[in-house]
Amino acid sequence: MKNVMLFFYIIFVALCCSNATFQHTAKADNVYYGRAVENGVYLYSSAVVLEDMSNRIFEIPRTYFVQLLGNENDLFYRASYNDISGYVLKSSVSCIDQTPLNAYVENVSFRVFTPNGANLRSSPNQTKGATNLITAIPFLETNLLYYGICEGEEAISYKGNIWYYCKYISQNSVVYGYVYSPLCDLLTPFSENQEKYEYITPNFTQSPQNPNDPNKFLTITKPWQILVIVLISLPCLGIIYFLFKPTKIAGQKTNVKQAKRNKAKKKKISRLKHSDYYELDSEYFD
Repeated sequence: MKNVMLFFYIIFVALCCSNATFQHTAKADNVYYGRAVENGVYLYSSAVVLEDMSNRIFEIPRTYFVQLLGNENDLFYRASYNDISGYVLKSSVSCIDQTPLNAYVENVSFRVFTPNGANLRSSPNQTKGATNLITAIPFLETNLLYYGICEGEEAISYKGNIWYYCKYISQNSVVYGYVYSPLCDLLTPFSENQEKYEYITPNFTQSPQNPNDPNKFLTITKPWQILVIVLISLPCLGIIYFLFKPTKIAGQKTNVKQAKRNKAKKKKISRLKHSDYYELDSEYFD
């Protein structure tokens, strides 16, 4: 019975360890990034081609990347740029099976310089009035993190149609939207990504997890695998002790009792031998 219990415990430990290793390997084997080699590569809010292009979120800065999260249909990949999820045209990106050192443009900000401030909107136009208004941005506000540009309405004549897609970090909230670029200045300069990679055709046999997916924490990384194995294995020593130690102790107690009985018999025999007459019982010859 004890051997059966030990066998099943070893099987349990082996299954836990192999499962952790499988999850880690599966994730590492299916991470792909798509590079915007040319201008005009957009992250889309839906995986369809619209004539008015109203589903474009923003243009990926040239030479930077989106993480590819799987096939959506024949034309689009599911993708994410930093913390923004969407879709990219398969034909617009060049894919790699490595993780870039600098996949996204980060720590790039700008300022609203007009005295009346500017409005953050959910789409790159202002003709909709208040229907797409998210919040007002005050004069000289700089907590605006740049993601990319998007073509939209020419809100001021002869000032162009370029809007900045950004993250606005205010005292009360964090919101995303568009600001008309002619109302802004001091955009942090950034250079193109010069990293060199060999381009491949991705094989999505198992789609990698969305970095914003809460289920990503189910995947166990290498250091955690080691910790889990140690924590699972330690109780095994205790179980082995309790399975085998009592038997050993019982055996020792039996041997001690037998030794005492034998000693007592020898003493009794010795006393009888020194008497004038003695008769040995058969029990002493067992």
